[in-house]
Amino acid sequence: MTFGASELGAVLDECREALAGARLKNIYDEGDRGWIFKLYARGENRFLHLSAQPRFARLHLQQERGSSPASPGDFCRALRSRLAGAVLEDLRQVGSDRIAELVFDTAAGRQCLVHEMFGARPEILLLDEGRRVSCTLSDVSGNSARHDRGEVYEYPPPPQAPGSGGSDWLTGSQGEGEFPLNFRVARKLSALEAEAALLEKKKKLSGALKRERKRLRKILGKLEEELGALDGFERQRELGELLKGSYGSLRRGLKEVELVDYFSDGQEPVRIELDARLGPEENIERYFKRYRKARRAGPSIEKRRGEVEGKLEKISLLAAQVDEAADDGTLESLSGEAQPHLRSRKRSRGRRREDAPSGPRSFVSSEGFTILVGRNARENDQLSLRMARGNDIFLHASGRPGAHVIIRTVAGKTVPRDTLLEAAQLALYYSLTRRSSAVFVEGASADVDYAPAKLLSKPKGAPPGLVLLRSHKTLRVRLDKEIFDRIEGSR
Repeated sequence: MTFGASELGAVLDECREALAGARLKNIYDEGDRGWIFKLYARGENRFLHLSAQPRFARLHLQQERGSSPASPGDFCRALRSRLAGAVLEDLRQVGSDRIAELVFDTAAGRQCLVHEMFGARPEILLLDEGRRVSCTLSDVSGNSARHDRGEVYEYPPPPQAPGSGGSDWLTGSQGEGEFPLNFRVARKLSALEAEAALLEKKKKLSGALKRERKRLRKILGKLEEELGALDGFERQRELGELLKGSYGSLRRGLKEVELVDYFSDGQEPVRIELDARLGPEENIERYFKRYRKARRAGPSIEKRRGEVEGKLEKISLLAAQVDEAADDGTLESLSGEAQPHLRSRKRSRGRRREDAPSGPRSFVSSEGFTILVGRNARENDQLSLRMARGNDIFLHASGRPGAHVIIRTVAGKTVPRDTLLEAAQLALYYSLTRRSSAVFVEGASADVDYAPAKLLSKPKGAPPGLVLLRSHKTLRVRLDKEIFDRIEGSR
């Protein structure tokens, strides 16, 4: 159903005589590209509604003013300033098109308000006495306009078939009130516009819920992968037991050893990898340690999976209820219920979130030393080249991008080895591209370089985060969940 040329003609015919000579008392902004002209005619107030809403552009009388925003928009203020105290001389339809003209007599002379009710973005223009454009809705709202200010207005090409675009939805009904056709148009199109607005709100909320479901399913997939990685934790214990039983055949420097697998049905031989730098006890403990880590990680991952599954179930239920919502009140209630479960959309890179964390991450070592960790390349530069003092200790994972780590030193005190190892854990962890419970089970390891901050320099023209060390020492570090959890808990 559309408000076509034939409907426009019928509406204007019905109200033209009653509004001729009416004085404009005010213009109200209804929002959503809609305005109410309050006219005083023959001892009564009349309310003429103009809408430039796509698909629902129209002009008609309505019985009452309706709601109004707290303050008028730019276009409403522009019309008020130009039409204050004007008298409506005529309302007319242009040919057989969906164009209406309202002719006003103002202190500045005759002005014509042209309402084009077609296209993807309906237009409203105010013309001066010479029919030059003095103001347009598109220009005020920042969109491209068909006419520039000062140009003489030209009608758009007429429709191919006169009267096309109309419908017979007004036929056969006399309506009610003094202006039955106008009031029927007001009721039906207002209802349709409200229905379309409700559908648009449902679409937005459904889209947000759909995105959240997709995100939660992705998290579930990652958690399943992490649990899958833990499935073999019993095997780590078995390999440790095999090494323990063959202690006498182990020695430092071996990269692997072949033993009989007493835990397999056929007791086939199995090759077990060893760290050539470690002695027998350390290599045996390495497998038992992996086993213990996996046992600790499993319950926390299971708990997290249950939480995500519960949230996904709630989101899915809300999505079904949104699809069935039939009114604004129900939809608003569902929207409020959904908000705690939805992540806010990321803002553009040019605008920084006010609540975004700023400054380096701060930790306290087990011996009470402050450890600072940069969050990004620019912050790394700020931390290492400006915030760090000369004797503070700088750490960075060797040969890979990652966070700069600074240990704040205390005059007269040497940085203890445990603090150095804790800072190295942070340097390694915050250099990983994938950070999850699985990295502790897998036993991620790397070299971490460290040196006093006074030995740092930055080459001219180097990108953010790139620094050079005149000399340094290196630690070989393997992630240890117990150590990491202790230092992470001090954050």
